[in-house]
Amino acid sequence: MSQDGLNSDRNSKRRLSSPEAKDGSNFRPKTAKIDRSTAENARSDVQLHPLLRDMVAMPQASNPLRQKARPKFDAASLNPYVDQAVFSRQNHRSRPLQLNPQGKYVEKGEKLRLQQLEEERKEAERHEKDAKGILPNVNTQEELFKPQMPPLVEWWDRPFLRGRLYVEFAEKGSEFVLDSEFAPVTNYIQHPVPIDAPWEKFVDDGDSKLYLTKAEMKRKRRNDRQIRHREMQDRIKLGLEPPPPPKVKISNLMNVLTNEAIQDPTGVEMKVKQDVQERYEKHMKENEERKLDPEQKAKKRELQVEKELAKGYCTTVYKVNNLDDGQHFFKVDMNAKQLNLFGIVLINPRFSLVIVEGAAKSIRFFKKLMTRRINWQELKNGLDLSANKCVVVWEGELRELSFQKWSPMYTKDDDDAYKVLNKFGHENYWREAFDL
Repeated sequence: MSQDGLNSDRNSKRRLSSPEAKDGSNFRPKTAKIDRSTAENARSDVQLHPLLRDMVAMPQASNPLRQKARPKFDAASLNPYVDQAVFSRQNHRSRPLQLNPQGKYVEKGEKLRLQQLEEERKEAERHEKDAKGILPNVNTQEELFKPQMPPLVEWWDRPFLRGRLYVEFAEKGSEFVLDSEFAPVTNYIQHPVPIDAPWEKFVDDGDSKLYLTKAEMKRKRRNDRQIRHREMQDRIKLGLEPPPPPKVKISNLMNVLTNEAIQDPTGVEMKVKQDVQERYEKHMKENEERKLDPEQKAKKRELQVEKELAKGYCTTVYKVNNLDDGQHFFKVDMNAKQLNLFGIVLINPRFSLVIVEGAAKSIRFFKKLMTRRINWQELKNGLDLSANKCVVVWEGELRELSFQKWSPMYTKDDDDAYKVLNKFGHENYWREAFDL
């Protein structure tokens, strides 16, 4: 027996055992039973108040699993005058019976097999080209190169042939352009216009400079100093110049000022110290006057750079496997700026490319920095630089500068690197560096 049945039996026993039930004072007569169907019909005629409609459950479709989710605020569902069953029905269209034509899947299988055979043929052809070393490199964009067909007639043979094809010459055999006044080969001699060699513009018209050794320079300075001293002595003897005051020091005080030093040694010593201090101050003042101010120094450096650049432009291209270390990048960037070099440092996830242009002297100094002074495999900041190295890709002379300043540039992939270098006409540097 269920728990509800037990509870109902206990309640009935309590009612029978209560005094009210025994006395009959609280006795209620049984009412007549009302037909349940009649009550339900009466309730259906009464309309529900609009404010109480949210408390009542909405009508459900016959099959709620196939009913689409209804929006929260659906005007049709809140309208009591619309039959909700209409919205719950789904328009179902019966699919007609369709039979596949004969050979449909056989044809699809044949197409797939042909496609697989074509892919295998292309893969075998690619392996064959790769083994022969003629497979185009995608990273260097070799597949975009258009092969150039040989000309019908070479340029060195064109002036000598009347026809436009070698076949016509082979058939006729004697169609040369050598029997007229317009023949390319005559008995006249053409002397070309003399052109100066490129290096002659850097050679002085006068005698070449003679460079002395250290000992020869020292001996030359000593001889010049002796000549100037003799000239000064001759002018003093002739009375053209006053004799210079004696250069007295503490060490030669007694030898120069014998009598005065004996009479008043303290005063003489103070006077000698004062003379030494005056000579020192005069010397330092002359040195300060000869020094250049910052503007003059900057102008002097600019003149030196222009003088070096007038001798010719040089360039060097370096490939660095990894330039992520901040100290390495700072050394490359700062030295290029201090040496007044032009170019770019192109940083890429694959490798970095450093292109420098400028005077030959600055290029030599920068090359020593890149190949000797910087330790590219030094471990710093937890980076693994054991395989890092710097390689010279190309170096040589230029007719004119390709870059107007020095600047670092960052790229994400090979295509960005090609676009950046293509602006300056040096995309071939990336291909050369990629092959190293």
